[in-house]
Amino acid sequence: MKRSTKISSAIAGAAVLVALGIAVPTALHRSTATTPSKPAGSASTASPVTITLGTWGGAQENQQLLQIINKINQKYKGKFVIEDYNVPGGNYDQKLNTEFAAGTAPDIFYVDDSLAQTYASEGVLLDLTQYINQFKSKSLVANPSNYYPNTLVDVRYNGHYYALPWIAQPVVMYYNPKLFQQAHLPMPSPNWTWQDFMRDAKKLTNPSKGIYGYLQSNGWPPVEMYIWSYGGDIYNASKTKALLNTPADIKGLTLMADMVKEGVVPPLAKLANVDIEDLFRQGRVAMFAGGAADGNYDTNGFTAKIQQMPMGTTHATDLYIADLAINAHSKVPKEDLYLAYTALLEGIDHWKIVPPVKQYAANLQDIVVPGAPGNHTPSDRIQPILESLKYAKVIPVVKNMANYWNIMSNDIYQPLLLGQMTPQQAAAKAEQDLNANLK
Repeated sequence: MKRSTKISSAIAGAAVLVALGIAVPTALHRSTATTPSKPAGSASTASPVTITLGTWGGAQENQQLLQIINKINQKYKGKFVIEDYNVPGGNYDQKLNTEFAAGTAPDIFYVDDSLAQTYASEGVLLDLTQYINQFKSKSLVANPSNYYPNTLVDVRYNGHYYALPWIAQPVVMYYNPKLFQQAHLPMPSPNWTWQDFMRDAKKLTNPSKGIYGYLQSNGWPPVEMYIWSYGGDIYNASKTKALLNTPADIKGLTLMADMVKEGVVPPLAKLANVDIEDLFRQGRVAMFAGGAADGNYDTNGFTAKIQQMPMGTTHATDLYIADLAINAHSKVPKEDLYLAYTALLEGIDHWKIVPPVKQYAANLQDIVVPGAPGNHTPSDRIQPILESLKYAKVIPVVKNMANYWNIMSNDIYQPLLLGQMTPQQAAAKAEQDLNANLK
């Protein structure tokens, strides 16, 4: 899921996807796994029927997906043909919204984790509940009980399922063992704390050599992780009121402010228009929070290691989810659509790190990861990834997520990383603006 994207300190939401290695797309083009001649989104009285698939991803990733699609098309030859319509750059959501309005959206498509409920409320996603009930005994991916519960929080609307996830990527801590060894520090342990982290980050920081202990930009890593680690949250359980100005939340915000105060992170000005992963690969930051599938296996003079994120009063980390949904207005027969849908989930779950299905995640070592040593996730990474997946959380989704990201950027990241506000002042301002956004 790699992409090379430069970070802008003004856009926190984009920064989240950068460090997760998530490709967020621009101009639609067709990547043909086979050579069907039927128009997109149309049914056919002849067999096989064409089923269009809307995806994002770069060229290398899309080639890997096409191999999966080809296998599915061969298996169901004569019944249906899946045709991939890939968006390789940015603005995937904009493109999809335009297609919804024009009635030309793909039959099956990727959905970012923050949008499934919104699309469901707008009536553009097929209600999968009856098909889940029909197929759940026949396929692992068709049965929600086989998924990690935290991967399903945003695919239900009014008690019904409108999508299922195809990737569940928890954020983990990447670290440079070479720098730890040079500083005579022990390697991070599974239960290390933010106090341990700060102690090590100070020893790893050497501004005269341009080396810092950790990387914190405007939007990445998500401040929500720090807040959760001290038992705080952004909203109440019903997401009707913001809770940022609480003692637990203040502890999380203070942690980020202290990173700046102690000088263990690069100044914000140095991160504008910089590929933040490159700073880690170049050995200029010792620790980097990234998605479990980010890679960084063999980089500039060291092989990256990973560990769970440090603890406050509890384990906590961010969880990126991407979902697969069916167009409610597709003219393709629904049973054909759902058969192709489950086949795609099955294929992708044997490809992406980390599959949201518990049984597949437990066999992470069997999933082929192109570019990794031996084409598999290194064995020492598996336990930190699986442990992180157990408690990882999705950032709360509210109706206007664009405003949410802007508020967090303007009221939290920017003032704290520039030392313009205290954590208490930033929390009070953000809580006020988040509540206004909910209204």
